[in-house]
Amino acid sequence: MKVIDWNSFVEKGLGINEPVSFTTGVFDGLHRGHHELLSCLTSIKENIPVIATFKSNPFRLLRPESYKGDISTASQKLDLLAGHGCQIVILIDFSLKFSKLSGRDFFNIIRKHLDMSHLVLGKDHKLGSRGDTTALQAKSMLEPDGIAVDIVEPLFDQGKPVSSTRIRGAIETGDFTTVIRLLGREHEIDISGAGFSDENNSPYLRRNDIKQVIPFPGRYAVSLGRDGKTFATKIKINEARIEFENTPDFQAETLTFNRYLQE
Repeated sequence: MKVIDWNSFVEKGLGINEPVSFTTGVFDGLHRGHHELLSCLTSIKENIPVIATFKSNPFRLLRPESYKGDISTASQKLDLLAGHGCQIVILIDFSLKFSKLSGRDFFNIIRKHLDMSHLVLGKDHKLGSRGDTTALQAKSMLEPDGIAVDIVEPLFDQGKPVSSTRIRGAIETGDFTTVIRLLGREHEIDISGAGFSDENNSPYLRRNDIKQVIPFPGRYAVSLGRDGKTFATKIKINEARIEFENTPDFQAETLTFNRYLQE
């Protein structure tokens, strides 16, 4: 899978002439609802599937006081997108300048560099400055120019739409049964860059070093992993630290939440 940053794309394009199927969105967590949309995107076999997404959730910049972290890191998201058959990802480092770009101007840039013959959007998706362009408005804007637009209905679970917001809430409350059901997998934290500290033979990570959303304070059963190796342990999360009952003899890179433990 090829990855190009937004600024390079705007300056140079991709250098391809083949028709593409295109979608855009945050894709935080890449949940089961996203899977439906990506299946639609990659089903058009004669087209190259292209996605524009964000390196980090825009709310990290727009709502820093309330934002609790991404569900997946950019690296995790790219791995998941590749696993769903995406061939090209345009990675946007969200900024206040980008936030002022209208939906129409965004599509004009995409069309300047790509032969976008097909667009796929979620029904509730909004893009552009302050969400100025809905999926239906994009359809009305682009179909007169011969661009086919598919609008994908939301996926429902237990009467509610599957969404990153709902998953984030389930993670925070330790409801990992719901997390797994909505994500289609367990919630995995990248701890490769965090670095363990030790106090009185008690290993811990600083909570502020973790950039992904984690549960509220409490005790949890987790698995640590690296290169196919796993190590089961228990942790205690407080306001400042993630404290480990014990750690493996290998340098763990991932932490996967299994279940909440009663105090």
